[in-house]
Amino acid sequence: MNSKENDNFISETALVNFCVGVLEKIGVPREDAILASKNLIEADMRGVYSHGVVRFPIYVKRILDGGTNPKAKPFIERETRTTAVLNGDNGLGHLVGIQAMQLAIDKAKEGDCSFVAVNNSNHFGTAAYYAEMAARQNMIGFSFTIGAINHMAPWGGAEAMLGNNPFAIAFPTREDFPVVLDMACSVAARGKIIVAAKEGKPIPPDWATGPDGLPTTDAVEALKGFVIPVGGPKGYALTMAVGMLSTMLSGAAFGRDVGELYEKTATAQNSGHLFGVLPVASFDDLDAYLDRMQKGMSDLRTAKKAAGFDRIYMPGEREHISLLSAREAGIPIGPC
Repeated sequence: MNSKENDNFISETALVNFCVGVLEKIGVPREDAILASKNLIEADMRGVYSHGVVRFPIYVKRILDGGTNPKAKPFIERETRTTAVLNGDNGLGHLVGIQAMQLAIDKAKEGDCSFVAVNNSNHFGTAAYYAEMAARQNMIGFSFTIGAINHMAPWGGAEAMLGNNPFAIAFPTREDFPVVLDMACSVAARGKIIVAAKEGKPIPPDWATGPDGLPTTDAVEALKGFVIPVGGPKGYALTMAVGMLSTMLSGAAFGRDVGELYEKTATAQNSGHLFGVLPVASFDDLDAYLDRMQKGMSDLRTAKKAAGFDRIYMPGEREHISLLSAREAGIPIGPC
């Protein structure tokens, strides 16, 4: 949801406490509940409402129905000095993602690039969260994931065989936020369509098709159809590549094997992710890199503005501004 004049606001602490309380009641250990809740709620604070508490009910339902393990203990199946395959033990994807990215960061602390592939996980929220974990350690972070539901047809096909398979890349900077690319491979994330359907609002005609394969502005009908890949066949190829990176190294589900996040809530999904880090200091002096980043950002910001624009933002900057605002004013929850 976007903040409006008649919205009510809730503090980060209050919303975290609510989510933690619910997760604890259904069997999630308190420390895990806190980590998952903070991860989830940060999406709302960054203005990415499609991946915030709007998703909380399905995470709870999947635990209650037996599709997600509330007491998961992820474990390493295979490992080298710079790589690993982590089995998520069918746990909440947010917890699995945090553990996997931290493992990649730890492996890179001596200067090596590292990657950790994941299987047996679940929907993990925003890809940016994990890439930013690496950026805060002066490493370029990569985060890839398979979609938790197939809702995109291969280019030229008429059957949902792919998710929108989001990915993120985060670059450390001298400023108080990293430069972050975080995108789904569809024109719009399906979570945005879910939010529009919940609020009874239309969607742009280039976001999705209905079940008949024709573009629609009806969010409810769009949820029965397919999301449209960004850039047509290029977007199809991109979502396929991200999906394969997220699954083929770990044995997670791909194609017809992908589970249904919303429909098959009693069945494990075997979702896959891939996390990677490039330690900046392994390539060049950190200050030299940060100087180049600062100049590059300055060049872009000072470019001639197009009509109607008074500011050029870096990718991830608007979300950071939203985060700071939410910490001060609270998170909009709509009229009560």
